[in-house]
Amino acid sequence: MLCRHSLFLLGLLHLRLCDNWLGLVQAQQTFFPAAVPLAVRTPTFNCWLQTANGSNPMASWPTFWNNQHILGWAGYIKVDGQTWHWLGDPIPGNASTWLSTQITPTRTIITVQAGPMQLNVTFLSPVEPSDWSKQSFPFSYVYIDGKATDNQPHSIQLYSDISGEWVTNSLATPIQWSSSKIGSTSYHQVRSTNALSTFQDVAEDSVAYHAISTEQPNLVSIIGTDQALRAQFATNQEGIFLTTDLAGQFGNVRGTDGKFPVLAHAVNLGTVETISSVAWAVGVVRDPITTFMNVSRRAYYWSQYATIDDAIAAFVDDFPAARTRAIALDEQILQAATAVSQDYADLVSLATRQAMAGMDITLSTSPDGTWNFSDVKIFMKDVGNSQRVNPTETIYGALPALMYFNTSFIGALLEPLLEYQSSSAYTNPFAASDLGLGYPAVPGDPSSDALFAVENSGNMLILALAHARSSGDGSLIGRYYLLLKQWADYLSNNSLIPSQQSPADSREASLAQTHGNITNLALKGIIAVQAMAEISQIKAEAADAQKYGATAESLAQSWISMTMASSQLLWTYGESASYGLMYNLLAEKLLQLNLFPQTVYAAESTSLSNHAADLPPFGFALSSESSANTRSDWTLFTAATVPDNATRDRLISTVRAKASANASAGTFPNLYDVQTGAGPGAGISPNGFASPAQGAMFSLLALAVPNKTVVIPPSAPAKTSAGGSHTSNAGAIAGGVVGGLASVLLLAGLALFLHRRKRRTDADGEMATPQPYNGAPNMAQMFDAPGESATSPTSASGAIHVPPSRGPTANAFPSKAVMGGVLRTANAEPTSAVPSSQPGSSHLPSVSGTSVSRGTNDENLRSEMVRLRQEVEQLRAAQVPQEAPPVYE
Repeated sequence: MLCRHSLFLLGLLHLRLCDNWLGLVQAQQTFFPAAVPLAVRTPTFNCWLQTANGSNPMASWPTFWNNQHILGWAGYIKVDGQTWHWLGDPIPGNASTWLSTQITPTRTIITVQAGPMQLNVTFLSPVEPSDWSKQSFPFSYVYIDGKATDNQPHSIQLYSDISGEWVTNSLATPIQWSSSKIGSTSYHQVRSTNALSTFQDVAEDSVAYHAISTEQPNLVSIIGTDQALRAQFATNQEGIFLTTDLAGQFGNVRGTDGKFPVLAHAVNLGTVETISSVAWAVGVVRDPITTFMNVSRRAYYWSQYATIDDAIAAFVDDFPAARTRAIALDEQILQAATAVSQDYADLVSLATRQAMAGMDITLSTSPDGTWNFSDVKIFMKDVGNSQRVNPTETIYGALPALMYFNTSFIGALLEPLLEYQSSSAYTNPFAASDLGLGYPAVPGDPSSDALFAVENSGNMLILALAHARSSGDGSLIGRYYLLLKQWADYLSNNSLIPSQQSPADSREASLAQTHGNITNLALKGIIAVQAMAEISQIKAEAADAQKYGATAESLAQSWISMTMASSQLLWTYGESASYGLMYNLLAEKLLQLNLFPQTVYAAESTSLSNHAADLPPFGFALSSESSANTRSDWTLFTAATVPDNATRDRLISTVRAKASANASAGTFPNLYDVQTGAGPGAGISPNGFASPAQGAMFSLLALAVPNKTVVIPPSAPAKTSAGGSHTSNAGAIAGGVVGGLASVLLLAGLALFLHRRKRRTDADGEMATPQPYNGAPNMAQMFDAPGESATSPTSASGAIHVPPSRGPTANAFPSKAVMGGVLRTANAEPTSAVPSSQPGSSHLPSVSGTSVSRGTNDENLRSEMVRLRQEVEQLRAAQVPQEAPPVYE
C-alpha cells in the first residue's frame, strides 16, 4: 500500500508530466469546480471558464469573474487541414474533445483531443510574491504542448485571438486597435476610445494586449474580424492563409454587421509529431490605477520599465523562466497542503490566484518625477461583494495567504487605511470599515456609524501585529502607534458585551448576524486588545503593555465564564443552544498570544462534534441562527483552530465538497447554502464570487509562518502619499534571501568593505562620508542598528535590493503601429536586450528618521553599516540569480 508521501510524489510527477506532452494518460479527475481560473491577476484582469452543471468546457466562452460578461478568446488547432477549437465556442471548426481539467495554484491544465493530437492547454497566471514588479504586471500566459496519439507526424497550425470585449462591458463601445513589434515580441492592443475611469467590474479605462514571441516559426500576426479570420484559418487546407478585412483602426466591439474585430496570432509548426510549449500572452492594463489623497498612483511594474513595450517584451521573453518558477511554487505549496489532505490541496490550488488577484500594487512619484519607493500602497477591491476598497474584513479573511506568500503585502494594504485615518478627514475613535465605496476611486470612509466599530478596530490591530511579527518590520507600529492605541482603548471598553455592535457578516442578511452580543465578535475585540499589549511591548512602552495585557486577561476570563457552557462555546450570550464557527480564534493562534487556554479550543471542537451527526452536505452553518448559510473562509479559519484532526478534516472536506459541486454557477464563492450548495446568483451583491477572502484556504499553512525580530526604525512623522522621499522601502521581504545565502553575502561584503575602508582610511586619514544610494534598504532590518526592537523566535531575513527606477512614458499607441494589417514573421529575429527585474524588492515601508544627536563613534558606526550594506547589495546584484519563492516550513 502506498504511503501518503509516495502518493504525493506520484501526484507531483503527474503535474510535471501534464506540463508537457508526456502527460497523456490522465489520472481520473475528482475535482469539478463550477468555474476554473484562466487569466487571473488583478480585480480587472480576471478571466474564468464556467463549467457548471457539467457543461462542456469546449463549448463555452471565457467570462469575467462576475459570470455576466463574455471575454472573447478563441483558440484553434489545424491538423492536416482539419480544424478543432480548444478555447471558446467559435464558428467554424469542430470542438475538441475535453478529457480532463487539472488545477494547481498557478496553472489550469485542460487536456483535449483534437483528431490525432492530444493537447495540454495550460493557462498560467504567475504568482510572484517576492518580486512586486512581476506580481503587479497584469499579464498571463496560455501555452500548448501536445503529441500525436497515432505516433505519426502531422501538419500542425495553431491560432489564438481576443476581442474588444476585454476592455468594456458594452458591445456598442467604440474601440481602437493597433499592432506593434519590439525585439522578439509581436503584440496587438485594443482600447475604448471613450475611456471611463468609473465602472462597476469590467475596466472601461483599460487597454487589452495579445502578444507572442516572434521566435515562433512562421508567425502571422493580424487584426481582422472574427468571421473573416477564423473562417480563413479553418479552411480545409494545410498552412495559414490570413488576410484582414478591416480597412482602418477604429470600430465598435461588435460592428453593425455583427462582426467582432479580433487580435490574432497564428503559428505554422509544419509537419511534426509533438508540440512543445507554443505560448501566447494576454494582459489588461490600467494606468493610473487610482488616486489616493489627491495623488495619482501607478502600478508598481512601471518603476522597472520605460514603456509598455519594454514590459511586454520582458514578460514574453521570461516565459520559460516564469513557467519554471510557477512549477516550483506549485510543488512547494502542494507538498505542504497535501500533508494535510488531498481535499485541502484542492482548495489551496483553487484559491491561490483568486486571493492574489484581489490586489493592485501601486507606487507614487516624488515631486521631481522619480519613483517614491518608500510609498508603496496596495489597494484591494471587495470582489464579489461590493465596490469597497480595502475592506478590513476581506483583508482579514485573506490574511493566511498574505502571511504565507509575503507578509509585506499586509503592511502595504494597511498603509493607506492608517494614513487616511491619521488625517483630519477622519475623526472617529474607532477604525473605519474601508477606504470608501466606488473602486477604483478611493474616496475614504469618514462614516461615524459605530455598528462595525469592534469588527474593524479588532481587524486593524490584529493585522498590524501579524504584519510586524511575521515580517520583522515595525515601521507601521512606529508611525501609527497612537492611532492603534486609540483603537485599543475603544476595544477595551466595548468588546466584551457588544450589544450594539455587529460583525461584518451582518452585511449579508442570509447569515442572520444582525443581533448583538455575538461572542465571536467579542472574542475578536479581546484578542485585539492583547495584540495591542504585544504592540506596546515591541514599541518599548512598558506601561501600555502592562495595561493592555491586564485588560485583555480580565476580558478573556469574563468571556470564558459567560461563553463556555457544558464544555461548549455559546455563539450568543445567554442562549444555551447557540453555537457556531468561532473563527476568530485563528487570530489568537496565528499571533501566538496564548491568551486563551486549550480548553477553549477543545470546547469549540466539542460544539461542532455535537452537531456532526446531522451535518448538511456542505458543512456547518456559520451559526445556529444562520441555519442555512455559511462562509467557506470562516470555515477554514475554524478548521485551523480545532485541536482534533477529525473535526478539522470534516470542516475541510465540506468546503471542498462545495468547491467541487458544480450544480450551481459561481466563481469559487465564499457564501452559500449548506444544504444545496447554491448561493446568491450572478449580479446579486453580495455573492462572494472570486473574493480574495478565499485566501483563508491557507489558514493551516499560515500557522507555520515563523515570527521574526521586529525592528522599529528611528522615529519619524507619518509619511503621506504626497511623496518627496526617495528612500527605498527595501526591508526584509518575507521569503527573500534565505539562510546561508544571506550569510555568504554578508561575509563577502564584510571582507570587501573592510578592505576598501582600509584603503580609504590610508588615503584620507578618516572615513569617507557615505554617499546617497537610491534604493538603500532599511538598515534596521539587517542589523541591530539604531531603532527599537523586540526579539521573537526567528530572526528577520536579509533585505532585497530595489532596482533603480526609470520613469515610464504615457501608455500611448506606438508610432510603429500596423493599422489593420498583417505582421508576418517567417523566422525568429535576434532578441533585443530588455531590462529585467532585479531580485524581488521588499515593500515594507521605510521612514527617514528625524535628526538625532549622536556621538561621533555612533555616527561612524552607522556610516560603516550603510556602506557595508551597499557593498552587500552590489555583490548580490552582480552574482546572485533570482530565485523562486522559498518553501515555508
